[in-house]
Amino acid sequence: MNNSSNSSLQDYQAWPIFMLAFIRLFYVSIFERALSNYLYFTIEIRESTLGLISSVGALTYIISPVLGQMLTKKIGMRNALILNSMLTPLLSGAQILYSAPWFLIICRIGIGLTMGLFWPNCLYLLSKWQQVSTAKKSKKNFALFNFSWNSGFIAGLLVGFMWAFSWSDYLTMIISWTLSFLLIPVSFFITKDSKKSPVSETKVIYQTEDPLSHLDIKEDLLINSHTPMIVFPILFSWLGIMHLAISKSIFMFGYPIILKVFDSPSYLTYLVQAGIQFTQLIGLTLINSMKVYTRKIASVLSILGLSIMAVTIVFIGNILYISIVIMCVGLLLGFIHGTSMKIMLEYGTAKNSTKYSIRNEILVGIGFGVTPIIAGYVAEVNVYYNYMYIIIVGLFLFISLLYISRNVKRNFIEKKFYR
Repeated sequence: MNNSSNSSLQDYQAWPIFMLAFIRLFYVSIFERALSNYLYFTIEIRESTLGLISSVGALTYIISPVLGQMLTKKIGMRNALILNSMLTPLLSGAQILYSAPWFLIICRIGIGLTMGLFWPNCLYLLSKWQQVSTAKKSKKNFALFNFSWNSGFIAGLLVGFMWAFSWSDYLTMIISWTLSFLLIPVSFFITKDSKKSPVSETKVIYQTEDPLSHLDIKEDLLINSHTPMIVFPILFSWLGIMHLAISKSIFMFGYPIILKVFDSPSYLTYLVQAGIQFTQLIGLTLINSMKVYTRKIASVLSILGLSIMAVTIVFIGNILYISIVIMCVGLLLGFIHGTSMKIMLEYGTAKNSTKYSIRNEILVGIGFGVTPIIAGYVAEVNVYYNYMYIIIVGLFLFISLLYISRNVKRNFIEKKFYR
């Protein structure tokens, strides 16, 4: 059985997974943005209703990986990914045909559940292939996978901007939906499972639809790894990632509302969201090259920086300025994200446990899922009240993180880890 399993793994072809990740994020980035714009700017639903519709998918995803893996054990990973590829266009298309809020909520709960069949299985396949690949090929696989969904998401938003600028959000939504059918033929190229399903393990891997709301997956670091980031309390990571999720949700959810206040075109949302994703990716890249103490300073100052930016948005009533500031917010989010995720990863590595990553993804799901609901009701009173959270809580968190990380000092770390 083991020989059969290893032979099946060695015969794997990785390109279908990369293509699925690219196509899914390319289509999702356009469709989700177009749907929200259509509902808010054309149908003119209330902010509270928009918040509820926006959040249910993320909230459902808190439990869907567990349910998805239960089904995967019965039908296999390949069949699970094919099933997801068939259900995705069906559930997306239904939202175009009928836009009643209750119906949209049901569809988006379904989409959240089907995500439990997609991301965990993609990550499991990459992890399993690592066992039969050279270190060089394994690193290349992970790098290509991360590049696939990152480039798909950002490229999708830029293309969506051009379509919405030229035509409309509704037509953009329809065109992007047709692209989702490309998932079906690609999924059939996935290598067939061995008789023993790799998902018989107890570990559940989470991954949210937003490609930069979670960690870039890495190779297995359990063997001979160094974990200097565990000098931080794990609370530093949890507070940072929770503030990241809530702050990003507020900035992204509030921007279309501000556009409407200033009577500005909806197609700017594609460009600004692409900007915030791109600058966050830059922040993630930069933070990975920093030493431990520098990461602390960068992430703590970034939390303070978010509060300062929120203040300027409240008091400077210029849509061009607000658009540029929100795009630049991504850089600070990248610093917070990179530091928080690095701490979480290295705690999991040092203690050989997945509980840190699971708790992290639950916090991310709560942050991205609950925030739009609350922000929607608050925006109906005053859109700028949402930014008061970032200002007040950000200042409190800035002081708190400085205190709980007071033992993370430059001299101590350099002597311990870099001598």
